[in-house]
Amino acid sequence: MSNTEDLTLKKTDTLVQTYAGTSDESPELSRVILVCLDPDSAETTFKWALDNFIVPKKDLVILVHVRQMDIPVAPYINSTGYLDDVSEERRAESHLLLRAFAEELNRRKVACKAISMVGDPKAEILRKAKEIKSDVVLMGARKMGTIKRTLLGSVSDYVVHNCPCTVIVTKAEPSSHQEERRKSIASLTSSMDNTK
Repeated sequence: MSNTEDLTLKKTDTLVQTYAGTSDESPELSRVILVCLDPDSAETTFKWALDNFIVPKKDLVILVHVRQMDIPVAPYINSTGYLDDVSEERRAESHLLLRAFAEELNRRKVACKAISMVGDPKAEILRKAKEIKSDVVLMGARKMGTIKRTLLGSVSDYVVHNCPCTVIVTKAEPSSHQEERRKSIASLTSSMDNTK
C-alpha cells in the first residue's frame, strides 16, 4: 500500500476530514479505495461499498467529491462576485456531503480521508487515483440521458477506460429487481439441495 500520510493535495484540493481507524487494534491497512461521491449517486455508491466491498481492518477509504465550476457565458458581465458566491456555496455543499459520509465511516471504525476537489471530474478523479495509487475506484452512474451523455461525456465511462486500477460503477437497482434476484437465489439453492 502507498504511504498515504503524505497525501498529495493540489492547491484546489481541501482535506475535509480524516480518521485513522481504531487505535487499540492497530489495523493493517493494505488496500486504498477511492470512493467518488456525486450528490445524485452518493447514497447508492456508499451503501454498496459498505455492504459489499469495504473491509474495516484492511482498507483506507479516500472519499472525494469534485466540484465543477460553471462560468457564465454572457458577454460584458463582470462575473467576479457571482463566481465567488457560487464557489463558496458549492464548497460548503461539498464539505457537508463529504463530512456526512466520513462520519459514517468513523462510526464503523474505517480509516478514511475526505477530499473536496475543484475541476473537471474526469481529470481530477484520474489524477487522485494515480496520486494515491488506489487499488480500486468506486463511483456511481449518474443516469444521464443519451443526448446529455453524448454531449458532455460520461465521467464513469471515461474513468473506466483510462484509470490504471479496477473501477466499479454502481447503479441503483429498482426494488422489483432486488425481489426477483432474491427469489432466483432461493430457487437456485433449493434446486441444489434437491440434487444431493
